[in-house]
Amino acid sequence: MGRAIRADVPPVGLAFWRWTFAALLLAPFWRKARADIAAFRADWRVVLFLAATGAAAFQTMTYVGLRSTEAINALLLSTTAPLWVIPIAALVLGDRPGGRQVLGIGISLVGATILVARGDLARLADLRLNQGDLWILAALVIWGCYSVGLRFRPATLSATGLVWLTAVFGALFLAPVYAWETLIADRPVRLTWETAASVGYTAVFASIVAFSAFNAAVAVLGPARSVYFLHLMPVFGSGLAILFLGEAVAPYHLVGFPIALGGVLLATLSPDRVRPPPAASG
Repeated sequence: MGRAIRADVPPVGLAFWRWTFAALLLAPFWRKARADIAAFRADWRVVLFLAATGAAAFQTMTYVGLRSTEAINALLLSTTAPLWVIPIAALVLGDRPGGRQVLGIGISLVGATILVARGDLARLADLRLNQGDLWILAALVIWGCYSVGLRFRPATLSATGLVWLTAVFGALFLAPVYAWETLIADRPVRLTWETAASVGYTAVFASIVAFSAFNAAVAVLGPARSVYFLHLMPVFGSGLAILFLGEAVAPYHLVGFPIALGGVLLATLSPDRVRPPPAASG
C-alpha cells in the first residue's frame, strides 16, 4: 500500500493520517476509558514508548524505505524481523529461543524466501541494497523494540485502550514532522478517492486490526515467538493473489507454503518456556 500511493501520499502524511483515523474510529468502541486513563497515568512512559516506536517511528521509516526500494526487497527484508527481535528479547527479557525454535524459524525463512522469490532463487543474486532497504532494516530494529516493550504494558490497560492510546500519541508525535513535510518540504497529501480509501484501509486493517492481533499474540506467546508469524506474510499474500487476482497456482506455491507453515508451527509449538511479562511499574 505504501508503494502504491507514494506519488499522492508522502510517508509522514500516510503515517499521520492512518493513526489519526484509527483513533477516531476506535473512540466510540472504547468501553473502559476511565480505567484505562488511570492505568495510563500510572505507567505513561511505557505507553508513550510504544506509540513512539510502533506507531510513529516504525511506520514512517517503513514508508520512507518503500519509496526507493523494490517490493521483493521489502518482502525479503521483512522476513529478517526475527533476527532483530530475538536478540532484543534475549537482552531485555532473558527470553532466549530453544533449539526447536531456531530450527523452526530457519525452516520458515526458507519457505518464505521461496515464495517471495517466486521459486527462482537466482533472482536473489541480482538484488542490491539501496537507501530504502536501510530505512526498512532500521524500521525492523524499531519494531523489535516495540515488540519487547509490549511485555511492559500496564497490566490493567485494555486491548482497545492500548491501541487507542498508541494511535493518539503516535499521531501527536508525527504532527510536527507532518507539518514540516507539508509546509516546508512542500509535499502535501493529494486528496483523492483513491488516497482516502487507501488511508482508510490502513487505518482499519493495518492499524487497528493488525496491531490488536499482534499485541494479543505478544501477550500470550512473547515477542520472539509472535514475530515468527511474519514469515506467513508471503503465504497469505500469495493465497490472496490466487483467490482474488486469479494468479495461477505454481509449483513454488506448493513447495513454499508447507515449508513456511511447518517452520512457524515448529517454532511456536515448541515446549520451550515463555517468560511471563515483567510486573508493571507503578
